[in-house]
Amino acid sequence: MKAFAVLALIAACRGKQVDPPRDAAAPQRVVADAAVADWTAIARFPKVEPLHIVALPVKTTVPRFDVGGPAITSGIAVVASSQFGFVAVDYLRGQVMWSKPAGLHVAPPLARTGSFVLLGECLQAPEMKADRLLGCVRVVTPTGGDLSFVAVHGHPKDVEDFANEPGPQRLWAHDDHTLVWRRGERAVLVDQLTGVATPTTATAPPLDITYRDHSWQVARDDEGIIRATQKGKPAWKTERSYTELLGAVYLPEQAPMVRVSNVGRFGGLPEMNLMDIDATGSMNGQVAFPVPGIGLVGHAIDSIGDVAIAIQLDRSLDHHFIVGYAANALLMWVYPLPRVQRPDPVGLAVAPDAVVAFHDGDTLTILPELSAPPTAPGAARAPSENPTP
Repeated sequence: MKAFAVLALIAACRGKQVDPPRDAAAPQRVVADAAVADWTAIARFPKVEPLHIVALPVKTTVPRFDVGGPAITSGIAVVASSQFGFVAVDYLRGQVMWSKPAGLHVAPPLARTGSFVLLGECLQAPEMKADRLLGCVRVVTPTGGDLSFVAVHGHPKDVEDFANEPGPQRLWAHDDHTLVWRRGERAVLVDQLTGVATPTTATAPPLDITYRDHSWQVARDDEGIIRATQKGKPAWKTERSYTELLGAVYLPEQAPMVRVSNVGRFGGLPEMNLMDIDATGSMNGQVAFPVPGIGLVGHAIDSIGDVAIAIQLDRSLDHHFIVGYAANALLMWVYPLPRVQRPDPVGLAVAPDAVVAFHDGDTLTILPELSAPPTAPGAARAPSENPTP
C-alpha cells in the first residue's frame, strides 16, 4: 500500500485558491478516540528505539520558567532552560559537551554557520547609566569557545514594554549581525556587536521559496489561511485554514512544495493530516498517511522537507508521540514519549543523521534519521553538515 497519494490541487493563477481536495482517496485510517488513554491507536505504525537518551544537569530547586531548543550545527545540539542555562550535547555520541550559565529567563538558542547565539537574563547585571538592561547575548563556537559577549540594552522609552511583556520567546536572525528577539507580542532588533536593542515588528519572516528564476514568500495568517506572494503581490492562497505551516519540500526534478499540517476529525475521530501544496500554484501535490491526534506540540523540518512532529494523542495529557515523515511524505516511524503530564512544548530539530527531541525540561532523546529509502518514489536526502571530500 502506498504511504502517500499524489493529488490534483485546485489550479488558478494570481489570487487563486489552492487546496488538496476534501474527498481525496486516502489509505485506511486507524485513529484514537479522545477519551482512550493508551497506545493502541499508533500500534500499527513502525516504531523506533532511541539512539541515545541524554539526561541533562537540571537544578530542580530552580523554577522552570523557560525552555527552548534544540538548535543544531556541526553535530552539536544546544538547548536552553531556566534550570541550567544552556547545555550542548554531541547528539550522535549522546554526550554532554559543555554548558553556559544564564539567569532565570532564557530565549531559545539560535544556530548559525559555525556558531551558536545564546541570549538570556544576565547573571551579573552590568552597569547601565540610562538604558534599560534586557539581557546578555553570547556567541560561542560548536566546541563551546566564546566568540563574543555583550549586554543587550535600549532606551527605556523604547524597550520598557518589551521588558515587561510575558509570553513565549523566539529568536531569529535578521541579517549577519542583528537578531530579532520576540517576547509575547512584542519584539526588539538586537545588534550583536553593540547590544543595542530597538523596537521592531513581532511578525516572523515568511517562508522564502525559490525555484529557477522565481521566488515566493509564504505565510500562514491569523485565520490559518496559507498565502503566497510574488514580488509583493498576491500569487495564491488556500481556501481553508490549516493548523501549521511546516516549511518547504524540495524533491528531485520537481517544483518545490509547501508542507502544511491540519488537525481535524475523520469519521468523528481526531487525526493529524500532512499535505503538500505546489509552491508555484500548479495542480501537483501530495498527502501523507494520517496519524491520530488532537493537537501539535512541536515540529521541525530540514532543508529538503524531512519533518518531525510532536503530537498530543488524546485528552489524557500524558500521551504524546513523535512522528517522522520523509520529504516524499513517506511515514518513516513513530516514537511514544514517556508518559508524564507535559505542560511545555516538545522541542525538535531534524539533522541529516538524526532527529533531536528536547522534552520535559531535562531530557534529550536522539531518534533515527528520516531519509526515505533510495528506491522509494521521490526519495531525497538532505546534504550532510560535514561532507566528506
